[in-house]
Amino acid sequence: MSKERAPDDSTVGEDYRREAGVGSDYEDGEAEEADENDAAVRDDGDDAARPADARDGRLLDRRGYLKMAGVAAAAVAAGSTGAAGAEGTTRHGIEFDRVLDAVDDLGMDPSGNSAVNARLEHALTEGTLVRFPEGEYLFDGEFEIDADRVGVLGEGDVRFVPRTGHTGFLFNYDPVPDDVLIEGVDVDMRADDTTTGIRLRCRNRFHIEDVEFLGRGLIDNSGQVSAFLLGITSEDGRGVLRDAVAKKGSRVDGYARGNGRIGVWVGWSNKGTVRIEGCDFREFGNNGTYSSRTPGQVEIVDCYFLNNNAANVRIGGEGSYIENCTVEIDFEKYTGPELGDISTGFGMRGVQIEQGVQLEGAESIPAGAVVRDCELVGKNAPNGIAMLNLSPQGRSLTVENTRVRVDIDRMWAVRRGRPGTISWREWQQTAPKPHWIRMENVSVTGSASGREAIKLVEADDSVVRNCCIHQPGSNRDGVKFEDASGGVVEDSTIDVTGKEITLENSTATSSSITREGSCPFPDPEPASTDGSDETDDADPTRPDGSQELVIDGGHTADRISYTFAVDGSVAPGPRANASDTIDGTTVSGHVEGGVDSFWVSGEFTDFEVDGDAEVRLAGEAVDPADLVVSETDDGTDDGGSTDETELVIDGGHTADRISYAFAVDGSVAPGDRANPDDTIDGTTVTGQVEGGIDSFLVTGEFTDFEVDGDAEIRLAGEAVDPADLVVSETGDGTDDGSSTESETLVIDGSGTYDRVSYAFEVDGSVAPGDRANPGDTIDGTTVTGHVEGGIDSFEVAGEFTAFDIDADVPVRLGGETVDPDDLVVTTRTVAVDGSHTSERLAYTFGTDGTVAPAGDVTDDAIDGSTAAGSVAGGVDAYEVTGAFTNFQVDGDLAVRVDGEPVEPEALGTEHELPHELVVVGDGAEASYLVETTGSVAKRDGGWGAEESDAAADGVASGTVADDRDTFGFSGDVTRLRLDGDASLSFRR
Repeated sequence: MSKERAPDDSTVGEDYRREAGVGSDYEDGEAEEADENDAAVRDDGDDAARPADARDGRLLDRRGYLKMAGVAAAAVAAGSTGAAGAEGTTRHGIEFDRVLDAVDDLGMDPSGNSAVNARLEHALTEGTLVRFPEGEYLFDGEFEIDADRVGVLGEGDVRFVPRTGHTGFLFNYDPVPDDVLIEGVDVDMRADDTTTGIRLRCRNRFHIEDVEFLGRGLIDNSGQVSAFLLGITSEDGRGVLRDAVAKKGSRVDGYARGNGRIGVWVGWSNKGTVRIEGCDFREFGNNGTYSSRTPGQVEIVDCYFLNNNAANVRIGGEGSYIENCTVEIDFEKYTGPELGDISTGFGMRGVQIEQGVQLEGAESIPAGAVVRDCELVGKNAPNGIAMLNLSPQGRSLTVENTRVRVDIDRMWAVRRGRPGTISWREWQQTAPKPHWIRMENVSVTGSASGREAIKLVEADDSVVRNCCIHQPGSNRDGVKFEDASGGVVEDSTIDVTGKEITLENSTATSSSITREGSCPFPDPEPASTDGSDETDDADPTRPDGSQELVIDGGHTADRISYTFAVDGSVAPGPRANASDTIDGTTVSGHVEGGVDSFWVSGEFTDFEVDGDAEVRLAGEAVDPADLVVSETDDGTDDGGSTDETELVIDGGHTADRISYAFAVDGSVAPGDRANPDDTIDGTTVTGQVEGGIDSFLVTGEFTDFEVDGDAEIRLAGEAVDPADLVVSETGDGTDDGSSTESETLVIDGSGTYDRVSYAFEVDGSVAPGDRANPGDTIDGTTVTGHVEGGIDSFEVAGEFTAFDIDADVPVRLGGETVDPDDLVVTTRTVAVDGSHTSERLAYTFGTDGTVAPAGDVTDDAIDGSTAAGSVAGGVDAYEVTGAFTNFQVDGDLAVRVDGEPVEPEALGTEHELPHELVVVGDGAEASYLVETTGSVAKRDGGWGAEESDAAADGVASGTVADDRDTFGFSGDVTRLRLDGDASLSFRR
């Protein structure tokens, strides 16, 4: 249990008051978020979560260096070991009159058998710095600092060890001192039932550096003392926490109704500036840093945070910022005890901005929090809320030059919660405006599905500018404005599976939005001030066509050796080590608590790692064994089939999604790098790469090859142009060069001397082809004929209504081998499947043929050749003929045609106006207006706009109630306005 402490002066106010109730701190609902993250501050005083410096290896190196520097400085200052003769020194701006040796001058026990409290208390008078030689020093209870210009400095491996069972502070203060130094010591709380922390508030200055907590603050889940509780009482004062480490903070599920262990707490008593620099905080149950509720400023720079509950890092308003930090949420890296009950008091956020005041009647904290140059990664967690979260008590947030990755389903990358009050502090009002989030040069990537990447609620005048959103997870929208006016989205890439921009009772302008562009992934390496870890496409050191390979041993101090080879090129990367060896295209090296990186191109021919290193290629974790493709010189596999040639589609040089399709007149089989999601249908292949490689084994000639991006194509190890692979042929093998609306049908009997008879019929037209036989009969659109060791060809248009052939010989249409049975237009069954969810989701589709109900669907859902309906936990089925003219669905409804899954958007015909605008009503009438730089027209079908709605001169306008309106448009959207309870979204 944490200690109850009375305020030590009147300025503390509620900074130390135990509060009750978590409120909706961890609710991830859509609207009512008013008391989110505002549970009571712990009862042990200024508790806070402390920044983390993920540079494990570098931190150890720096730590050793700093301790050596401390030894030298203390030795110079002391001159000798005699107390009386010790001279003064200045360290980190603090002037000391004398330097005393803890062992030689003060007789302290460095073996940890005798407590040092009494001797240290006697010696630590004003102007004294006590130097601790290497050893263990036992503390019997809390030590109070009550003098100015005092400090403790460790030299070498110095450990301060609280007595077993101690659960209070190691250092505290009374009264408020000034100019206090704590440097170069480890706090060893690994004994059973032991947890401790450092509480320090000074008038103008403190300096804490190179302090590491060893052990986990477990005890129980009812609340524990925090690691650091810090403050400066003077507005012009400045305190520094530098290179502090706590890798096993507490129980990560130990929120304890707001009384759980925090890394660094900076509270209401702080009026000055607290700088948290180069620190490493992990697995705290009640925030990594809780430094938002302070009228002073907090600077968090060059830090690393991992898996801290509630929020990894948390700041308030004007003058407070987070810079060059790395924040990770990844429970695959969690090292603590098994999670207990996480139904309440548990939720993961990367960065939290909020400005709740601690005293009734206090002025609101000024707006102005900034996050810049940071790497935020949400990979794996039981309850992910948002990587950047502006809470109900937050005001404004500026985000600049930051990369966010979210792989956790239904987790927002960026969210502005609805501004509101805190239920258990009735006197606390909604924070005054501004309530906006303004983002510039922000990248959002990752595989998260559901919800939106960015959600902005009551966030008037918010801006998304020069940003890149690429989230291919299912049913993922881009940017959503809710009850907000004056929004701006411009000069950005938004590539999502759902809607690019959605408005609910909001107004916004949009321009220069595209689905194409490169979105850089966050670099999961620790942040650094020199920017050497930058790995995006703009990195000036990156060779063309290469990818970054990272060997990460930062999670362990073990030495991990590795070697690899490629058939392309290798160059040192941003994190390469001078001791690594690059011999041509072969690399050997090792990591020891650090990270190595290289720029590589081509295929891996060998890769061996002798320890537990994480290997990443182009930002994605990979298994080294999967990287190596065993090939012979001619590109065939070791199985030796000389008829097969390896085809490689290489998108490894970019994070963009690149789709492709090809067909051959021979055979296709999966290669060593084939992806299970790719589709091989006979001799036709469709697939995609997204920062990776696909490969296939092919025979025969290519009859088709399409690629929609900048992938490198290699055949038998040689780079080729896909356009050069396809040979357009007529039936006699000559290049026709012509292009008509008809297709060439070939009946090929050259493989047999038997007589093969055939007959077919189309609903369009038929004409003799280059290999037509005078003995064949064309009667209108019906053909009968035969081949006997030869070939017949025809030019056909329209659909086949009949096709009979009495032998199994090749039939080709448009150069593709086809099954005659598949050519005939027949009735198809369409199923719209919502059985995976209880949510009611709507759909509509149309054909140029007929639509009839199948199963339980009523005729009321059908209007001519158009169907419109909805499903909730069930399946609607129809029988259709003809081609689909449009197909639209809500949410993640699954669509099957004749039992085969299809993408609904792939079923509609192409429109002259390529983009789509959809307005969906919610009962009461709502009006809308959309202005574009191009043209606007109403869409046909069940969700087309009504006659009373307008589409002219690049403007769409109208009203919706319980229906929806759909428009096509070209150009950019320059203005969007929605008044009322409805949603407006557009898709490119």
